[in-house]
Amino acid sequence: MRTRKWIQASILLFMGLYFLDNMLSGRIYLYINERFGWLTWLATIMLILLGVVNIIDLLRTPPETAHDHHDHEHHHGEGHDHNHDHAPTWAKLGIVGLPLIIGLLVPAKPLGAAAIQNSGVSTNYQSSGTTTQLALASTDRNVLDWVRAFNSTSNVKEFDGQKADVIGFVYRDIRFDEKTQFMAARFAISCCVADANALGVIVQTKEAAKWQQDGWVRVRGKFQTQMIDSRETPVLIAESVEQVPQPEHPYLYP
Repeated sequence: MRTRKWIQASILLFMGLYFLDNMLSGRIYLYINERFGWLTWLATIMLILLGVVNIIDLLRTPPETAHDHHDHEHHHGEGHDHNHDHAPTWAKLGIVGLPLIIGLLVPAKPLGAAAIQNSGVSTNYQSSGTTTQLALASTDRNVLDWVRAFNSTSNVKEFDGQKADVIGFVYRDIRFDEKTQFMAARFAISCCVADANALGVIVQTKEAAKWQQDGWVRVRGKFQTQMIDSRETPVLIAESVEQVPQPEHPYLYP
């Protein structure tokens, strides 16, 4: 019983330290929206405190001897059939410890092209805040801002000639000519990666085949409306494409 209590205390403490490491390194934001960071800090502090309190309690409580346990059963007798084993079962310890084990064994990394295969990249995103995004200078808009802007109007030709400067990872869609087109994509998350949406703008360049899928690029150019899948769609005609490091915060937040 005492061994299981020690394991429980250790799991709580190390879980808290694991969260602390992820918070300080910023890796936690590969899983959640930045605005929920305070909740993770709260959970981190609580886990560390629970682990420390349990360890202090175990250090202060002397191990129960076989003789003490025999006397305990004798004094209570059959009329007091209580379960005084407050230690968690091995099954519960395994369930609680599993996320920690997975977190330590599986390195944190942002979602990429592999996570898109089933759902594809969307060029539609309706949400609040469109007016604010349109107030931005065209070269200050990110992928999410542009997708919102495209969906705020019934006449996408109004974006023809507008300059853009966007960063995204390369995604190749079967709808486009891989020799001349790819998508500069980003994931937008409202709460956590479970609700992530892949968004992107179509990029056209003679060197499209040069850029490796999942690689991060910065694209500068101007939009031009083209017919894609029988639909007028803004396409970013690239004036320059350059490889860039993955952003510190690869996700965009609505």
